[in-house]
Amino acid sequence: MIYRVYINYKKGILDPESEAIKKTISNMGFKSLKNLSKGKFFDIEISEKKNGLKEIEKISKDLLSNPVIENFKIIKK
Repeated sequence: MIYRVYINYKKGILDPESEAIKKTISNMGFKSLKNLSKGKFFDIEISEKKNGLKEIEKISKDLLSNPVIENFKIIKK
């Protein structure tokens, strides 16, 4: 079973890289851009287990994300 874990910054957390990208897009002449956010994802494959999702949640919370500044979302692929 494969799960995809998406990690992104919580609302209100400054992301200088995204701000620089937005500015560059604007400087390229693309004026319709309203917002841009950056994130990352991990694909995690585990053996079939009854509590597999709980394991992925714990891994995401304890290792893959910083719960102070980041959110995570898990999607079963």
